[in-house]
Amino acid sequence: MNVIIKRLIEYPKGRVLELNHVKTSLFPLNIVGLKKFASVPWHISWYRTDQSRKVFPLLIQEMADLNPDFRSYKRFFPGFNPFFKHLGFLQYYIAFHDDKIVGRAAAFVDWNYKEKFFAGKVGAVGLFEAEDSICGREILEEAVSDLKKENVDKIVGPMRFNASGEVGLLIDGFDITPMPMEPYNPPYYKDIFDKFGTKENDWFSFIVDGSTPGSYMNRINSFKVNGESLENSFREENIFFRNPELMNFQKEIDIIKSVYNETWDSVEHPQFEKFNDEEFKYIASTIKTVAIEDLIFIIEERTNGKIKVLGISVTLPNINEIIREIDKDIYNKFVPSNNPFSVGDLKRDFHIFGRLKGRVRDKNFNSARIFILGTVKKKIGLDVALYKRTFDGCIKLGIKYTSASQVADTNLNMINPLLRMGKSGFTWRVYRLA
Repeated sequence: MNVIIKRLIEYPKGRVLELNHVKTSLFPLNIVGLKKFASVPWHISWYRTDQSRKVFPLLIQEMADLNPDFRSYKRFFPGFNPFFKHLGFLQYYIAFHDDKIVGRAAAFVDWNYKEKFFAGKVGAVGLFEAEDSICGREILEEAVSDLKKENVDKIVGPMRFNASGEVGLLIDGFDITPMPMEPYNPPYYKDIFDKFGTKENDWFSFIVDGSTPGSYMNRINSFKVNGESLENSFREENIFFRNPELMNFQKEIDIIKSVYNETWDSVEHPQFEKFNDEEFKYIASTIKTVAIEDLIFIIEERTNGKIKVLGISVTLPNINEIIREIDKDIYNKFVPSNNPFSVGDLKRDFHIFGRLKGRVRDKNFNSARIFILGTVKKKIGLDVALYKRTFDGCIKLGIKYTSASQVADTNLNMINPLLRMGKSGFTWRVYRLA
């Protein structure tokens, strides 16, 4: 196959600006190129086969997530992901064969990214798609070559864009339909990466349904501390569980961000990077659209008029249920057009948003994803009680199963209870590519 690879970012080192005394990168990218890059998964043949469980993203959300150009007019359409502001290098690649799109990748170096056990400069490859092994190999070679010219000491991938987003290549679980922010790709991608790099670490999902956690939940229900049930014991210590007040959404989001950054910044969470305020605000806008109060819990310690947050659990309804329904019934042959302002393309997103709004209002979902769960205080039974609250909340809403993901292979504190509550689902792998 004769593969031609086109680079989309004219200034891959960015135009470095100083905004409020903070170094910021701007990567100009025209909207036609951005849409073409975001649309690549629709061109991969395997995703149209009977074996595939691929759920294609909302196109306008995908364009916003992948947009590195924050010039004022692009803040409104398609939107802008503030993650790109702290990159020192970014390149988007699209592969063509006979003018047909056959793959893509991104290469980037993040100023904010630091590893716990590696002090050198790290580059990363992500957003990988390939029609076959030949073009996949050529795309990786181009991306890795460019990163080496940036004098990186290590290259990892695939990731989008770190463990706070989506991380790893799916290597097991291809018969499972992914939930939002769970990477999904053809099986042959593993062969491409196996021949190119070596294993860095693995990530997992765990499926919990009504039948799997019975005996474990019975043990939790019978768990006593000094003769008291867990929650009664916590109340005596002024520790309380509550749902968020979505009317005070920004305040609640600030709480979730602080706990998330503190809890996940550990050796148990490789490829992790803290969110800054602007990034979490961006993520929060999506959370607010789909949030159901009954599935979010905040643990607080209230003493002497002061409140200290001890933990959080954020479970989000599986909006992929709606996307899959609409794509199957109406848009099963949909491929985005080259026109960035195509009304036909926007109709699909509006159709999905319309149905989503009604389903969230009615709290009518079959499945959900445990997006964040953790405690900042190590106290006997606190994690267990948070698991129980989350599980009971899902059962109350009629949710038949949940996916707890992505959990790193180093995080035994989560893996062990989740294996007792459920069963293994997806396995994703991060590779060291150089």
